[in-house]
Amino acid sequence: MAGERDPSEGAPGLGGALGRQQAITLDRAAEIAREVRDLINAGQELRAFERVRHLHPADMGAIVAGLPRASRDAMLGVMSPDTVAWMLRQMNPVEAGRLGARIGSGMLSLVFRQVRPQLALETLRRLPHLRVRPQLALETLRRLPHLRLHRTEASSVEDTLEFTEPLAHEPNAAGSLMVAAFPAVGVEDPVEAARESLRPLGEDRNKFTHVLALGGSGELIGHISMADLALAENGTGVRAVAAPIVATVGVNTPMEECARLQRHYNLTQLPVVEDGQVIGVILSESLLSAAVEADTRQMMQVASVEGEVVDGPVIDSLRTRLPWLTVNLATTFLAAATVSLFESTLTQVVVLAAFLPVVAGQGGIGGTQTLTLIVRAMALGELVGVGAGRILFREAILGILHGVWLGILVAVIAVIWKQNLGLGLVLGIAMFGNMLIAGSVGAAVPLFLRKIGVDPAVASAVIVTTITDVFGFLLFLGIASAAISLIQ
Repeated sequence: MAGERDPSEGAPGLGGALGRQQAITLDRAAEIAREVRDLINAGQELRAFERVRHLHPADMGAIVAGLPRASRDAMLGVMSPDTVAWMLRQMNPVEAGRLGARIGSGMLSLVFRQVRPQLALETLRRLPHLRVRPQLALETLRRLPHLRLHRTEASSVEDTLEFTEPLAHEPNAAGSLMVAAFPAVGVEDPVEAARESLRPLGEDRNKFTHVLALGGSGELIGHISMADLALAENGTGVRAVAAPIVATVGVNTPMEECARLQRHYNLTQLPVVEDGQVIGVILSESLLSAAVEADTRQMMQVASVEGEVVDGPVIDSLRTRLPWLTVNLATTFLAAATVSLFESTLTQVVVLAAFLPVVAGQGGIGGTQTLTLIVRAMALGELVGVGAGRILFREAILGILHGVWLGILVAVIAVIWKQNLGLGLVLGIAMFGNMLIAGSVGAAVPLFLRKIGVDPAVASAVIVTTITDVFGFLLFLGIASAAISLIQ
């Protein structure tokens, strides 16, 4: 907006808003979002922007991202290009990438055409474009010829073109998480040189927790924490205060492995190495985002809705859900075929049909509980050194204990409800057996899928629920057929 100072030039806030960006609760954010939508619907876009301009960039971005497209474009239309670029650069990288994807390449290019080329370049570099929409950054670049032609003091045309290099990295890999500008110093240099290496990074220097120490050939030797760097006396050599590097990754290291290293070793930044040279650093915020993203992906894979967003295009949701719903439909017919084998039994004792969902439903829930626990443990690397036999034995014991309690409970309910002791006995035995199967299968299926190289998060849920349904029906109706004289 007119009169605003350029946030990229060291200003940490919008128009003097420093010190006023306070964290807010989710309920408060939702309340402000409703106010913003109402103001935009009333044609008061300027007042809507005034309502959010002093919020933290993360809250401002979340509110803008949640608006319908027309309202979002109207809101962006009253925000200065510098403000939009500042908001994207100050946000969490993953959230900024999601907002950038929702804004679209057309609106992004419109914004970036009106800011300094270097600012546009730095903002685009910050978006984890490959994890959000692979073509977003390329489409935006094609609309920004001044990024290719403009020569700045800070970078040459060739340096500007280097932005396209991260697009060659694998999606969801370390190369798409790293930043290419980082503090580094020779291991034989004094600590003053290490401090000086932070100066060219500008405001981004606050995001680094260590300065890398490099050997004579540029190889990675160690790193210095900011605390050690601050306390070291002038003249002290870097080698004297440098500590060993715990872990490094390559450009194609999967994001899940980066997240595992961050959690397991409590890392705050992770060097990316290629051919013995450091080419980038994954910052703590990106490591945390990667961990959240990896855990979210695992959860969404279990539910077969990976890649879907709650307010995304309907066609995307159809592509995500419909194939698995179709597969699940096929498995339900398998369960239906199992029931059809016992039509004569059901004809003689119709009351059995009322209890079919009880046995199958409890088995499905029990299997899903175990499955979720095992898949999560795999994702977090908690199964290192834990044998499959030990896991299966533990879940079988749990299945027995669950089965004993639930079997007795449903048997008592059936006897009280239907006044039929035989029905209660059959139901209780079937429940016991299916809970034992559910616990064992819920652990065995993901372990087996991982062993054969199939992602357990994707396929386990359908397989486990199918097995518990089919065996639940087989147990219940099979035992009922054998003991039909006790039920009638």
